[in-house]
Amino acid sequence: MTIEIKPFKALLGAEVLGLNLHTTISAEDHTALCQAWLKHKVLLFREQTLSYKEQITLSRVFGELDAPVMKLLKYSDGSGQKTNVPPEITIVSNIKENGKPIGQLGNGEAFWHTDSNFVSEPPSASLLHAIELPPSGGNTSFMDMELVLETMPDNFCKEIDGRLCKHDPSLSSTGIRRKDYDEVIDVSKSLGPDHPLIRTHPKTKNKSLYLGRRPNAYIVGLPVNKSEDLLDRLWAHIEQQTYVYEHTWQVGDLLIWDNRCVLHRRDGFEDQYRRLMHKTVLKGDTPI
Repeated sequence: MTIEIKPFKALLGAEVLGLNLHTTISAEDHTALCQAWLKHKVLLFREQTLSYKEQITLSRVFGELDAPVMKLLKYSDGSGQKTNVPPEITIVSNIKENGKPIGQLGNGEAFWHTDSNFVSEPPSASLLHAIELPPSGGNTSFMDMELVLETMPDNFCKEIDGRLCKHDPSLSSTGIRRKDYDEVIDVSKSLGPDHPLIRTHPKTKNKSLYLGRRPNAYIVGLPVNKSEDLLDRLWAHIEQQTYVYEHTWQVGDLLIWDNRCVLHRRDGFEDQYRRLMHKTVLKGDTPI
């Protein structure tokens, strides 16, 4: 094995050293990478200059590619991305050309969430590659939801055990209403699938708290006011946790994280500076 896995000082995450992503990854390194990803939940590769094709190839080391969020949501007018961008790639950027954004999410803060939790089989992983960065801001933080569940009071765990939560698709992680979606008036009638609040990882069999995102969520079977109260208490619990790794991006960084047991968020940054990231996602399973 040619690689070294260097855990972060945080309680999750590790850096992968000694691997050239421009070359074919050996079977031994492939096994080591997949094991490290499941163990540490977030992996970092530094100083990479990957083409679209190379990022797609690397993504397949960890699993089967899934469709970007624009296709999952079936936007009526497409994604707005340039035609030379492969359909497997999502451009995450605040850059505008001829007055039109070339990518998604802009420069605002992205609140705690898991990617594409509003589909029946949410992506298992996301890979994000930094191409251009502002001088400051835009840090991405990750929270270990297995540890969050482990440290919840027993009575709190019993209160949510067996409960399902509806995951609404109408708002982005920056809180902006998406194309083709109306404002949600009654969360109990919102769109989206029902996923268990306590989720079992299909590979490790570990359990984690699975929340998705706060806006328009609804705990199935409860009166709306009781659902809102319980969700507010859950989010208040996680937002005081310290099981977080905050990543300060460098150009060439590539991160992969496990959406099945990790929440992530992004700091905002000044819109006068350019930020360009390339993103791929991997197919997942129905949460159980």
